[in-house]
Amino acid sequence: MTKTVSLEGLEISLSKPRLVARSHGYLWFPTMTRLSGGELCANFSTNLDAIVADRTSSVSWSADDGLTWSEPSSIMPKGDLYAETMLRLKNGDELLLPFNLYPDGKTMRGWHQIVSGKKDERKVTFTDKSLTVSGWPRPDRSFNEKLGLSGFSLVMVESVDGLTWKFRSLIAGSDCPLAGGEGPCESQTIRLKDGRLMNVFRLASNVPYGQTFSDDDGRTWSAPAAMKDAHSVQPSLALMKDSSLVLTGGRPGIFAWINRAGDGKDWLQVDLQCHHSENHPQDAITRVDQTTSYTEVAALDEQSVIVIYDRIPHGWKAIPQESQDTNSIWVVKLAWKVR
Repeated sequence: MTKTVSLEGLEISLSKPRLVARSHGYLWFPTMTRLSGGELCANFSTNLDAIVADRTSSVSWSADDGLTWSEPSSIMPKGDLYAETMLRLKNGDELLLPFNLYPDGKTMRGWHQIVSGKKDERKVTFTDKSLTVSGWPRPDRSFNEKLGLSGFSLVMVESVDGLTWKFRSLIAGSDCPLAGGEGPCESQTIRLKDGRLMNVFRLASNVPYGQTFSDDDGRTWSAPAAMKDAHSVQPSLALMKDSSLVLTGGRPGIFAWINRAGDGKDWLQVDLQCHHSENHPQDAITRVDQTTSYTEVAALDEQSVIVIYDRIPHGWKAIPQESQDTNSIWVVKLAWKVR
């Protein structure tokens, strides 16, 4: 069933959540983007929740704004495939940035994937150790010495081609005073209507997001502050044509927050987890650990977005193959109008 929520001058319509994929194996931590050819492309982790050198993934496409999805592709190139960040290239293809980086002298190096932007092509290619990041202000400290992974704080880097990157600035470092034992990590940056950049980032589970702004194209950043309305893991942001913002995330819960002013200050909250459970009681999410709360939001048109999220019925630590119940990926659409 659809649902309408009235919030301070807006009427928000939520579609019935639609199933993207199911699996008796690992299927979680979804990401999603709209390709230049118009299709939606979603990527899911199919590995355990751990830092590994070859975290596998699968991919699915939708040609009808998320109403139906292709079977998750099992014909994927071999390599470190999981990605959380995508970048549109000049030729319309989508660059999937690496989850892991490895030290290589004074640089860091990682793989990249290319998702074709051409309509109906549905092609993914993988290139190992092809992307570099250089210009670091201090020597690298390994995040995982056993795997030889690089480690760093929350930084901004710049590139002209998406493959060769250079350090630009420190957004928030290990000395960040905000609550949360993990320090600044998972984040997203977006340009506001007044030209400033805004970065929203994770500090730990169950604490508010951190937020900082730059008025000089990311060369310097304001002192980080805790958001009063939104929490807590991997924020995802969408900028609408009218300059309003949509932020999704959670833990606990799964939420969408709408900032009508486009300044990142005040946010209206929509409970997506509750809506999911009302529509799909047989697939309800009733415990904190029954979803990673990792989401992705993408604009569909001027006043609607689509949000992707996961359901893991037996929790983060369960071995999924031991259960008859399935892990699953879902999408829901939000549309709104001014009252």
